Amino acid sequence: MRRARRSQARWMMAGPLLLTAVLLAACAPGRAAPAPAASPTVAPAVQLTYWEEEADDGDVVLDGLAAEFMRQNPTIRIERVHLSSEELLSRIEAGAAADLVRCSSDCTTVVAQSARFRPAAELFDRAFLADFLPGALEAAQFNAAIWGIPDNYDDCLVLIYNKALVEAAAADTDAWIVQLKTLTRPAEDRYGLAYFLDEPYWLIPWIGGFGGRILDAASRPTLDTPAMIAALRFVGRLHDAERVTPPQADYDMALDYFRQGRAAYLIDGTWSLERLREAKIAFGIAALPKVSATGLTPTPLATARHWFVAATNDADRLAAARAFVEFMTSAPAQERWLARAQRLPSRRTVAVGPGVAADPLLAGIMAQLSVARGLPAAPAMQCVWPAMRPGLAAVMAGQMTPEAAARAMQAEADRCLAAMPGR
Repeated sequence: MRRARRSQARWMMAGPLLLTAVLLAACAPGRAAPAPAASPTVAPAVQLTYWEEEADDGDVVLDGLAAEFMRQNPTIRIERVHLSSEELLSRIEAGAAADLVRCSSDCTTVVAQSARFRPAAELFDRAFLADFLPGALEAAQFNAAIWGIPDNYDDCLVLIYNKALVEAAAADTDAWIVQLKTLTRPAEDRYGLAYFLDEPYWLIPWIGGFGGRILDAASRPTLDTPAMIAALRFVGRLHDAERVTPPQADYDMALDYFRQGRAAYLIDGTWSLERLREAKIAFGIAALPKVSATGLTPTPLATARHWFVAATNDADRLAAARAFVEFMTSAPAQERWLARAQRLPSRRTVAVGPGVAADPLLAGIMAQLSVARGLPAAPAMQCVWPAMRPGLAAVMAGQMTPEAAARAMQAEADRCLAAMPGR
């Protein structure tokens, strides 16, 4: 929902888009990271300015990387300007643009509609783009074009389990349901699973697990589909037939069930990990189990931080900007982010590298991020969220069938979209 919603995860939690201190504790301190590979030297003297909205710890990494780039490219000078997220977006909306902008996925719509930036495919070849995880690129997609190159990749739902209650996370939903039933004791208010039952953000992974999407290739809502019906039927089964979830659970209730040891599993975002660490629970993280009926892994929505390049007719300036982005999103640069700030990578090669594999928490999150989808930047998402919420709540309350709920969702999304300005 663009600026009103920011990203769905940030809207839910009003928390930072970064991995939390639990990952700092989990990773070995002082781990060295290789220096990014040398970037092509651009002969003419050029000064580039970029805007960013990072937290303080991220600014330290950005400055270190920029200093390394300038040492390798002495004819290029880099200036960083820190802005709040709101000011950065406001400047772009007002028609201003630095040479480069680094910001979260929330910027994609504003950047793409500003006419001041170049699509990434016009600047970077396929071989370069091929090493990025699809979901990380998708988070910077608008009208079928990729606008930004990601470095950090973060904030998605994962499966969290209490190690005192669960020896190993189930691999598929059939095995998971069996496991959840053995862990559920309704008379004691104990359940196998807790999560925010009525919020569409928690339903979307299962839509992907049943082979569907919430938007089609033209960014139109696709809610009345077999995948939606199957996903609604699945979560309804967990709640009503199997009764492995609490009768009611909003976000805080679900988190409390897990922190108090009354739920063996929790589906929550990576932004919640610090609160779990404070509860002093030994927990593990895994990808959501594959849907047994389809063999597909559920696909939560994820966000990233991207580099957007401003349009210019100055060939030297554009070449310098491209070289800087290639350097700042390179595998060695992402390894430095991982080692020094515990930010997960958007590149496939780093995602399967030793820096991730050596840490079980990081590896669990990365397993889910690797199949996640980017949070759509399309304006139609302003209609998708409110269209889905009543139908999902009605299914969970036993007041509507999945088929009827899917039809109602689609009708409301279509009505909302038709009423949007410019339609």
